[in-house]
Amino acid sequence: MQKDENKTIVHENRIVYRCALLTGILIIGAAMFRALSVNNLVIGAATNDISKHYSTSVIIDWSLSSIMMLLVGIWVLFLSSSLKKLQRKAWSQGIIISLAFILFGGGFWYRYPSSGHLPGFILIGLILFVPLIIFAGKFKA
Repeated sequence: MQKDENKTIVHENRIVYRCALLTGILIIGAAMFRALSVNNLVIGAATNDISKHYSTSVIIDWSLSSIMMLLVGIWVLFLSSSLKKLQRKAWSQGIIISLAFILFGGGFWYRYPSSGHLPGFILIGLILFVPLIIFAGKFKA
């Protein structure tokens, strides 16, 4: 009986681990696409689609948010090995990160329903959130 229990735990470890890896990769990909699209802002500022008064702030904020998203993706990749070991602190961090993506995506999608990329943030958050909730009881201190 003990041997079967260990197999189940290893399987659960792999599910959470793989979901964390996928989430981290998707966040890094989204950050890269965001960073590459800063050129659209530069063009918008040059054509006065974005006010000259605000364009510098918008470009700086866009670039900073791209870097922050990249760092969160990298953090999730580092976190994945601790999630594989079912560590409770890693679980808490994973829950916070995934909830942030779910709430951010959902809140902004509710406010701006024509923004097609926002459901992607909800999906990215759910990829990590769902297995963390399903296996929450397995995580230890």
